[in-house]
Amino acid sequence: MMPSSKSCRALCLVPLLLLGLAAESKAQPRRKATGIRTTVRVELLTDRRGAPLAAQRWARAFEQFKVSLRIRRGIGGERTAVREKITGRNRQVTVIGKLDRSGRILVPGKSFSPGNPTALGTWLKELGTFGAKGNPNGQPAFGLSEGQFNSLFETLAQPVRSNLAGKPLTEAIASLGLPASLGLDLSRLGPDVTIPPRTNGQGLSRGSTLAALLAVRGLAFRPQRTPAGKVELQILKPPAGTKTETTTWPVGWPPRLSRLKTARPLFQIVPVELEEAAFLDVVDAITKKTGVPMLIDHHALAARKIDPAKLTVTVPPKKTSWFQLQKTATNPHHLTRDLRIDEAGKPFVLVTPIQVKPINRK
Repeated sequence: MMPSSKSCRALCLVPLLLLGLAAESKAQPRRKATGIRTTVRVELLTDRRGAPLAAQRWARAFEQFKVSLRIRRGIGGERTAVREKITGRNRQVTVIGKLDRSGRILVPGKSFSPGNPTALGTWLKELGTFGAKGNPNGQPAFGLSEGQFNSLFETLAQPVRSNLAGKPLTEAIASLGLPASLGLDLSRLGPDVTIPPRTNGQGLSRGSTLAALLAVRGLAFRPQRTPAGKVELQILKPPAGTKTETTTWPVGWPPRLSRLKTARPLFQIVPVELEEAAFLDVVDAITKKTGVPMLIDHHALAARKIDPAKLTVTVPPKKTSWFQLQKTATNPHHLTRDLRIDEAGKPFVLVTPIQVKPINRK
């Protein structure tokens, strides 16, 4: 019996794969993105047996993607990789993947099945837009390279010497002296507001200060890697129900050391006696005595209809630490204090509402 034309095509493809000849689709036209022209090419490695039928299906899919494809035998311990080379305004992205016997395409951190070629097409399109690191959304370190993140972190670690209370929000942010290359668009702020006291602490870094200033309007910022590979800061409203610490730049970071080593002055034991003292006076006194700024998330308190100016603190005569006094002052009002450090490692305390977890009634 003569083999069918479909079987014949598959059998004829096997020696081509074994000999390492290329199965080439039409070359991809260059994508233009913010002055960078990107070309994506893919090389799929196979073993001696290959996956001829899957190779045929993928070749047709790559023709639709308009991405160059080459299928060849792997050499020695050759591994999957995604690399890019930039020459002037031209960027060449090369994907080295594996085509396993089940027909899946394996690339670093991802796999694509022949039953869902659209997912691969979407990923290749992102490479054509953003380069080898792909779409930055959802990636660790905001999708930045280690060098990009460290450079930005160093920039945002510079101290802010002035107290910004009473200034308009736009003026306060402008006074931070952020490099123009970061492209912070203040037009996204909306109507201007006045910065309330205890929003920022003198000497705290640019990054934590910027995050605290934006929080007054319920906004945040995040680094964004542009298609051209530059790093810019984007102002946004955090999506409801998400952990902002993982999607936006936080107002301070978790301490790397113990609380005692991070902010030793807060653990000094002092005599305390308070009778309906104004909450804000207590906050200011602790900041003055310890040198550790005690800041307030005004927007979050307002959302819970908590007015710190109306709160009082009562403490019977006793000896306690400043840190424990902070707890005594905040908890009765459904508030909590969180010890954090800025980008330069300087400690501060942020007062926020206690997060109430929903009850699972199942």
